[in-house]
Amino acid sequence: MRMASRRLAVVIGIAGVFLAGCTGSSKGPATGSGAPSQPGPSAVVEAKPADGARDVAPGDPVMVSAKGSTLRNVGLVDEKGKPVSGELSPAGDAWTATGKLEYSTRYTMTWTSSSADGATVTGSSTFVTATPKALAYPSVIPLDGETTGVGIPIIIKFSQPVKDHAAAERGLKVTSDKPAEGAWRWFGDDEVHYRTKEYWPPYNKITLDIDLGGVALGDGIYGETDRRINFQTGPAIISKVSDKDKQLRAYKDGQLVLTAPVSLGKPTARSVSGTLLVMTVQSPYTMDSSTYGVPADSPGGYRTTVQYALRLTNSGQFLHSAPWSVADQGRTNVSHGCINMSTANAKWFYENSHRGDVVEVSDTGEQVKPGDGWTDWRFTWEQWIQGR
Repeated sequence: MRMASRRLAVVIGIAGVFLAGCTGSSKGPATGSGAPSQPGPSAVVEAKPADGARDVAPGDPVMVSAKGSTLRNVGLVDEKGKPVSGELSPAGDAWTATGKLEYSTRYTMTWTSSSADGATVTGSSTFVTATPKALAYPSVIPLDGETTGVGIPIIIKFSQPVKDHAAAERGLKVTSDKPAEGAWRWFGDDEVHYRTKEYWPPYNKITLDIDLGGVALGDGIYGETDRRINFQTGPAIISKVSDKDKQLRAYKDGQLVLTAPVSLGKPTARSVSGTLLVMTVQSPYTMDSSTYGVPADSPGGYRTTVQYALRLTNSGQFLHSAPWSVADQGRTNVSHGCINMSTANAKWFYENSHRGDVVEVSDTGEQVKPGDGWTDWRFTWEQWIQGR
């Protein structure tokens, strides 16, 4: 739950001063002509939300804190009398609701506090939670439990636009066993990515905590739920492909483990250069030119099923087996933009690759377009953090 700066506090003075929504009594009966004797230290009780507050985000904190006194009993119930769980601090100076609050619901919080000299005060605060225009659900790449490559960004796609980016980021926390500097960057109002300054360390356990359930995200949109995603990186598999020599060199944890001749895109369908990431690993896979607007039965069209296909871009650049072009691999570019390899070499990638493995392609004369795949690494680190 999060602090909302727009909230006011209900302040109750044990020294005979009580604000709206509160009643009090000291130990022993008060005389009819005046207030009870003052306790020694000044004592106040503060409640959030304030009495009478409306449109309270269910994800904001609900709490009572005491200064100069000790909380004895605190309760929070909804309009039907259903209690909401909470936790009292060991010192008895703060109580915080731990149960989930619902939307469009009236809640009443009550408390009793006592000072060292036995003076007591009771108080209450009634508030109403907000009615959302819509709820934003956070879909996440990678999946919980997934093993990934070291280049993978964390991608959160919201089902509704998030206008208050700062509020959303306050509810997003990334931790890992092997720390790596990283930052969030927004791509529109419904998508935010977390990228590290350098590639993730290999064999690293990473946790994403999304604490946005009930949080106001702007324009009447609220977070639908909290989520926790645990994933880990595997080995650092980084492949380098140059159109100058038409060779692919794959490195695993810094060691060269595979050198393979390749055929790239022909002059009319060049492969793109850039830091590309493996997006899917599939076998078999049907390559179909109609997916990018060229009918399979037209000149230049095709529909071919291949083995061991690794997607690198949204527009259809794959690394895949192409036994029909083995004679050209290492010599001539004949593909429709893909990286053609022998079946044996493509099988190695299929068996060893994860989403987020890195394929650095160079010298093709055509750069990957922004957003054509997971293109987060086209930014320098300075560009990444400046564009937040």
